[in-house]
Amino acid sequence: MEKCCKIAGLHLATLRAIYVIHQQNHWLTKGNNFYGDHLLFQRLYESAKDNADTAAEKFLGVLGEDGLKFSFQNELMFNVLKRYESFSDKPLEMSLAIEKDFLKLSKDAYDSFKTEGVMTLGLDDMLMSIANKREEAVYLLQQSLKK
Repeated sequence: MEKCCKIAGLHLATLRAIYVIHQQNHWLTKGNNFYGDHLLFQRLYESAKDNADTAAEKFLGVLGEDGLKFSFQNELMFNVLKRYESFSDKPLEMSLAIEKDFLKLSKDAYDSFKTEGVMTLGLDDMLMSIANKREEAVYLLQQSLKK
């Protein structure tokens, strides 16, 4: 169960980092596509916020609060955000990179929860639903990069 709490903690911290990155990009967007990118980042950070809240509540219900402890979440979020510093002058690429990485993490989390025997129907549904929203974000970001 400890392994699952750590995985859940990273899953949640990454969703929260996605929120922070998209919101930061929303604030700092500029250039010819300012308005479209500004609205896109807002749409993405709002959905990431909702996804993080859903995940936190589900993880609490299924796994308990260990993965959601304040110091653990802070450390995980810091480490996740640090990985994307090199993209600071490329907001669309930064947002796309964290979204794609999150999808890989989601698959690993799903497999681990199944292997460890903690998967419930609700947890399965939540993970799938969030992955669906994040896949949509990847699509939108990829389309925006084609401009």
